[in-house]
Amino acid sequence: MGRLSDFIGRKRIYVLGCCLFALGALVAAFAPSIYALIGARVFVGVGSAMTQGTAMAILVGNFETHERARMLGLQMSGVGLGAIAGPALGGFVVGAVGWRALFVITALGMAVIAISAQRVLRRRTERPPPAGPAFDVAGAALFAIVLAAGLLTLTLGPGAGWLAPRTLGGIALFAMTLAVFVVVEKRHPAPMLDFALIRNGAFALGALGAVVVFMALSATRFLAPFFLQAVRGFDPAQVGLLLLPSATVTAVAAPFVGRFADRFGVRLFANIGFSVAILGLLVFTTLDPDTPTWLIVVGLMILALGMSSFSAPNSASILNSVEPASHGLAAGFVNLCRNTGNVIGIAFGTAIVTLMMAREGFPPSLAAVDPTAGEGVFAAFTYGVRVASTLLLSLALPVLGILVIAMRRRAP
Repeated sequence: MGRLSDFIGRKRIYVLGCCLFALGALVAAFAPSIYALIGARVFVGVGSAMTQGTAMAILVGNFETHERARMLGLQMSGVGLGAIAGPALGGFVVGAVGWRALFVITALGMAVIAISAQRVLRRRTERPPPAGPAFDVAGAALFAIVLAAGLLTLTLGPGAGWLAPRTLGGIALFAMTLAVFVVVEKRHPAPMLDFALIRNGAFALGALGAVVVFMALSATRFLAPFFLQAVRGFDPAQVGLLLLPSATVTAVAAPFVGRFADRFGVRLFANIGFSVAILGLLVFTTLDPDTPTWLIVVGLMILALGMSSFSAPNSASILNSVEPASHGLAAGFVNLCRNTGNVIGIAFGTAIVTLMMAREGFPPSLAAVDPTAGEGVFAAFTYGVRVASTLLLSLALPVLGILVIAMRRRAP
């Protein structure tokens, strides 16, 4: 959707995405079955892709280079505010009215955004040449299959087993379609994913850093509630409250970091944020059943501070490295890196933890980690978290070294 917006206009894609999101949420609110609900969520997903793939490009296109990190920091602050308001509002609405009301509220909100965007946003003035190449439909379709096969395999692999036939089939489909995609893109005059961007150092290194940071963040965020609920004995509502401080850090820190990054250098602050995230990850490399709750909360807050300090400057660095005509593609790619890092991090963390649990003779499933489980399960689970965090740390440190060396080489 980001690439398509480069061709036909970002405002058009953004407004249509808001409308599809609202329509999907409205259908979900009145869904008569789980299958209708899942189908409605597909529309929500497509609409979300259309807005995420263009919002960042719209922001960047309306501000000068020296202002972009600050604007992207404000956007990241919105992400943090959503993480704060979502659980609180969601819990209240579900308890008072029911879950269907959540989708009605979402539909109304997105409808208001669509109307506002239609009235406020300017149409893109730059257009591709009339005789230019058409949008790469084949490349987009192949890329969708590559992502679906890869992400679904990573998501479902831990539960089905990495040697299960459907898991191996997903890996094979991913590999084959990826090979075909590369061939098609190299031959297309206006490819959906221009491999010249990958050879762009700032673009490629920024993407690599984003994947690794969000891998670490998502793995720990996913596993921490199991520790708090099963090992520490908190109920789900209390766990939600314990996670709010990290979301608050994101909402508060991101705008300030963006402002300083515009002044002193986006790559510098991206690397500082990466370093802070590594410090937060260190907390989880020492996890055991006796680790105090406050230390887990602090570790998540440090990770959130690192992520919010890294994300906006890194995104600005990536978008600044491409021509304005490719901002839609770059914005979509930034979101792709974030979502891919999230999925890989959760799958990686789950796979390592369940593998360690199986090695100790316990069921290889996070479902076994509940408040009624014995001390042996808790010990195996926390050991798995330590191993996963250590492996993520061993990946993050070399990547940080590469980013720092690259920044020093580009410095005047």
